Amino acid sequence: MMQPQLKLDGKEIEVETGRFPDGAVWAKVAGELPATASLMQIRATAMKNMDDFMLLAQLTEAVRHGCDVRFSHLELPWLPYARQDRHMQQGDSFALKVFASLLNQLAFDKVIVLDPHSEAAAAAITNLVAIPQERCLLQSETLSAALRAGELMLVAPDAGALKKIHAVAQAVGADGFATLTKQRNVATGELTGFRLVEGDVKGKAVLIVDDLCDAGGTFIGSAQVLRDAGALSVSLYVTHGVFSKGVENLLSQGIDRIYTTTSLASAELAANNVDVIDINKIYNA
Repeated sequence: MMQPQLKLDGKEIEVETGRFPDGAVWAKVAGELPATASLMQIRATAMKNMDDFMLLAQLTEAVRHGCDVRFSHLELPWLPYARQDRHMQQGDSFALKVFASLLNQLAFDKVIVLDPHSEAAAAAITNLVAIPQERCLLQSETLSAALRAGELMLVAPDAGALKKIHAVAQAVGADGFATLTKQRNVATGELTGFRLVEGDVKGKAVLIVDDLCDAGGTFIGSAQVLRDAGALSVSLYVTHGVFSKGVENLLSQGIDRIYTTTSLASAELAANNVDVIDINKIYNA
């Protein structure tokens, strides 16, 4: 269950959450509320389901009930349902639009999201402010230094990542990047046809850059293609690490090092071959 964080005019206010015997969640302000506040800031980290949304909605209502708030900002590092950004097959839902319609009712003046999966998010969510991929990635001092020194070659895992990786390359002064392609069966999720379509990776350490890793099939398939093309090592950066099959599933199948943020992944995931960027650094940059 998500634990939302609350600040009023920069002061942290204690929040309590729980679950009733019937399964319904509850949230309340435990700290003292001022009569007025210029700015309410709520951070909803790792929101994953509608119980988490209800915690956010209840906390927002509780603060506004007890305090006259002038401006309201929501920090939503990971945007739920962002992958379902259109009707993809007969009978399915445009889930991002459904979620956005609920979120918009909370009437935040800004909804600040890290590296949203799709540009459809900006159209669906009122007052969305997107912190771009390159700003997130560069908060890793290790990764930033390696990229600026030309020690890592950037790799786009598919055509959908091209626009973002152009911005990353520009931010670090990279001359170019490699591009992969793949085919996905929308109905089954099966991935096939991994190919390197642009860029010479032979003898180079490479970094695949994307917004999200779930089970990791895209990156395992990509790593095999890159190694077959002569890459010396394959690292992976994803802003949002779901890692539904665990990081070892990646590290044992071709990925040498993983970089991610705490938008979803726990800081405790950090290890010798896993770097975790604190989202506080990103929001405060």
